[in-house]
Amino acid sequence: MNLNLVKEYNPALRLLALPLVAMAWAGPIRTVRSAYLPPSSISFGDCKTVIGVTPADPPLFMDFSEAALEHGSDVVLIRAGLSPEVDNPVTVDIAIRTPAEVITFDGYHFVERANGALWICAERSEGPAMEVSSRGLGLHIRQPFGEEERADGACRAAAQIVRLSRGTI
Repeated sequence: MNLNLVKEYNPALRLLALPLVAMAWAGPIRTVRSAYLPPSSISFGDCKTVIGVTPADPPLFMDFSEAALEHGSDVVLIRAGLSPEVDNPVTVDIAIRTPAEVITFDGYHFVERANGALWICAERSEGPAMEVSSRGLGLHIRQPFGEEERADGACRAAAQIVRLSRGTI
């Protein structure tokens, strides 16, 4: 095998480190195969969460919520673009399973709080927010922080994404 193939640089896949660190995940991780998700998707079995990263914008993977039904898990799809947070804003699409249906949230973004907690929020504190933790996604109808803290946390997360995609951390 050619050594250069093993060291292939993929800035989008490096973004998986953001939720992995926030989850402080020590359990098993497995790759997920689904026609509705990118091939780099991984599953956190114990907390019923699947996370995928793609450089593709919609309409690719528009039916990602079907993966929530297929795998019986909540799904987080990170849309990173080819140059995450430098030329392309990173957005997050989420599909959360409920007993009755799957609820989707599109165009959200990461927010890293000062205490290191990772959240997925809508712009301008509009709509629910999801906390990323070792238990998976925690849905909060109201964001537990104000607009100023959300904006500061979005900038903090964007800086973290740039460092991850460049391989500096």
